[in-house]
Amino acid sequence: MQSRKRLLSILLALVVLAGTAVAIGAFVIPSAEDLLVQSLETSQTITDGHAIVELSVDIPDQEMSGTVEAWGRLDAGPNGEPAFRVEVLTANEADLIGTIAVSDGTQFWVWNPTENVVLVGQFEELYERFAAEMAGQEFDHDLDGYEGEFDEEAIPETPEEAVTMLLEYFTAERAGSDVVGNSDVNTIRLIPIPEQMPEEVRAAGGLLNVWLRDGDSAPVGIEYVDSALGSGVARATFLELNQGIDDSVFTFTIPEGATVIDAAEIELPDYDELEEAAAVEPDFELLAPTRLPGEATLRETTNVRGAIVERYGLPNGRSFTIAQGRTDVNLTPDEGGETVTVRGVDGMLYTDAEDGRTLLNWSEGDIQYWIGGDLTGEEALAIAESLQ
Repeated sequence: MQSRKRLLSILLALVVLAGTAVAIGAFVIPSAEDLLVQSLETSQTITDGHAIVELSVDIPDQEMSGTVEAWGRLDAGPNGEPAFRVEVLTANEADLIGTIAVSDGTQFWVWNPTENVVLVGQFEELYERFAAEMAGQEFDHDLDGYEGEFDEEAIPETPEEAVTMLLEYFTAERAGSDVVGNSDVNTIRLIPIPEQMPEEVRAAGGLLNVWLRDGDSAPVGIEYVDSALGSGVARATFLELNQGIDDSVFTFTIPEGATVIDAAEIELPDYDELEEAAAVEPDFELLAPTRLPGEATLRETTNVRGAIVERYGLPNGRSFTIAQGRTDVNLTPDEGGETVTVRGVDGMLYTDAEDGRTLLNWSEGDIQYWIGGDLTGEEALAIAESLQ
């Protein structure tokens, strides 16, 4: 009898210990929100840094990759401008290899060794020039969906407030551990909340992976994936913070024989001409849909660098867009997309059945078409076939 009681006591103690361990673990292991807050707290302590960063971007009309080494120091200039040095170590475009951009916080240099051309400038001169150019310019374009004056009180003042604001637009979750370069990292996945995103973002899909260094949660990488529009990633394979950087890093000697271009002498774009260019009628035949989902109404038509974008409203706050314009993009199947026949040609259809979003993309000659938003794939294809 005593042995049975003793055995029960031991089992009970083990259960209690196991439960205590689980409870402690729940408190010790930080949540995704905790790690994001710590990352911003660490960022506030940074005075200088040195990193080697691998970059890669893959979008339908362009693919870029390379490696850069960067040094930076905050508050180096008279108005808080940073000092920095960026050197391109590798690149898929050979002409970019060896390019150097340097600033001491007051002036800057950008050197392209392939052409032996140096762009030079003074920040103060640029500030004055931009101020003069902007004087008298009237900007009467309303922000889409924005009413009233900007609320300065809405600007987050603490890391906790900033993360709380971020989580109004993204769901954050831990996605395991990994190694980036010489750093052990925690992976945080940021998933956009559909109803908080513009229709173009919702239609394209995609999410963010953020890598935070284990220990201080310093950001060492970010990745954009699972989007119909492509992907991109930046990873710091080497990262040092607050180790001190010699002033000589932020200086530059113009190479002998180099062509020097003063940034202050570069002609800025004429804003009136830009406005006029945006208002020019397209130089291609604009097609109009003859079949739309029930109760769809045209809300807005805009000219975006020659492409015509029409936004249609649907009940319950839903919407979709039809865009068309000239392009030299060569459409190729992308991950997550489905090859479909649209108006007798190949196109790509991306659907998110769970959230009811679709992006349809195809081209006819040198004109490209996009239909995206709160639509089913069948609705998007029906709209496309109805264009006349």
